[in-house]
Amino acid sequence: MRKLPFVLGIAVAVCLSTVTGAAAQADGKVTTLHFAVTRNGEQIGSTTLKLQRNGDQTVAETATNVQVKIAFLTVYRYEQRLTERWVGDRLDALSAVTDDNGSIHRVSATRSGDKLAVNADGRISRVDPAMMPANLWNVSLVRMTEALDPKDGSVMPVSVVDRGREQLVVQGRALTAHRYSIRTTIPQEVWYDENQRLLKVELRGSDGSTINTTRSAT
Repeated sequence: MRKLPFVLGIAVAVCLSTVTGAAAQADGKVTTLHFAVTRNGEQIGSTTLKLQRNGDQTVAETATNVQVKIAFLTVYRYEQRLTERWVGDRLDALSAVTDDNGSIHRVSATRSGDKLAVNADGRISRVDPAMMPANLWNVSLVRMTEALDPKDGSVMPVSVVDRGREQLVVQGRALTAHRYSIRTTIPQEVWYDENQRLLKVELRGSDGSTINTTRSAT
């Protein structure tokens, strides 16, 4: 169980359709997507994604809450509030507050000339302006070789294998999904629907548990 907090933190941080996808087409309209986070089939939390587009600007707000309990005792808690502002296909600003089992992290990023200025718990760095967060709501991540971790502001490597199309059952419905194997700091299997919106993420915890983040009705 000692490594479970790290695995869950990565899982929920990366678990969330493309900026130009169907979810954010109408100017001013807010689209909300819900995801259930489960461990070995038991729900341990949720993630909510809100997308709003105005002209060439898109704002994505992600809220994640996870609690792992054993014998009615909470042994791990993870909460994150993440806001991204995009102009076209480039990240313009980011703000994230993460509570990883009592350890608080604050990360922000703003575009500064030909770089992104990142403030991670008071530590300032500058990264490639094409950098994007390691957050799967934006399917463009599958074309990247590195990404910004919104939890601690570090730059992580990204490798992707395209597994092609397959059938996936979500909310009792059989859907055609596109599957990718994506490795950041850990490997995960990721499925998007035909509109490039996230359907499901699955990974194996270091304790052997199966952690899923799956689109839900609420």
